[in-house]
Amino acid sequence: MQYPSLIEPLISRKIVYQGKYVQTEEQIVLQPDGKEAVREIVTPPNAVGIFPIDKTETVYLVRQYRPAVRQVTLEIPAGILDPGEQPQETAFRECEEEIGLTASKMDFLFSYFHSVGFSTGKIDIFMATDFRPAENAHTDPGEFIEKVAMPFETLYEKCTDGTVVDSKTLLAVFWYMQRVRGKR
Repeated sequence: MQYPSLIEPLISRKIVYQGKYVQTEEQIVLQPDGKEAVREIVTPPNAVGIFPIDKTETVYLVRQYRPAVRQVTLEIPAGILDPGEQPQETAFRECEEEIGLTASKMDFLFSYFHSVGFSTGKIDIFMATDFRPAENAHTDPGEFIEKVAMPFETLYEKCTDGTVVDSKTLLAVFWYMQRVRGKR
């Protein structure tokens, strides 16, 4: 069926929860068929993910416990943008904080919205290269992570066998495999 517009005009909205990082709201919208509907929208802060890979194709990752999925995950380093901070600045900072490496090069790869059905959250993915040890490496208070270095091939296998479940990591690895490895 064709509709004149798929856009759902906003009738009203109400904030139902305001936390430290996340806000949720209930929106009343007008659907294309003329009926009203309720939409629940989550607004987290925007973030970055960093795919740190060196000349030998060793990738630097973090392991950490994620309460939402109740498991320890293997992920590329990532972090939330501080107020007024540009995504690339956040990427450099998080690379230093989480894996203890300063990248000389931080290339933007792509952006994506991590759950378009109900969330406004956007993640920018960067590829970090040309490293030196960070002078002021530290994690945020209350952040408990382990640094893990592994060959790209091993990480790729973990992404294809279901071991890696984190979306930003999966997307970065598959992007690298397609765009960099695929052109060799």
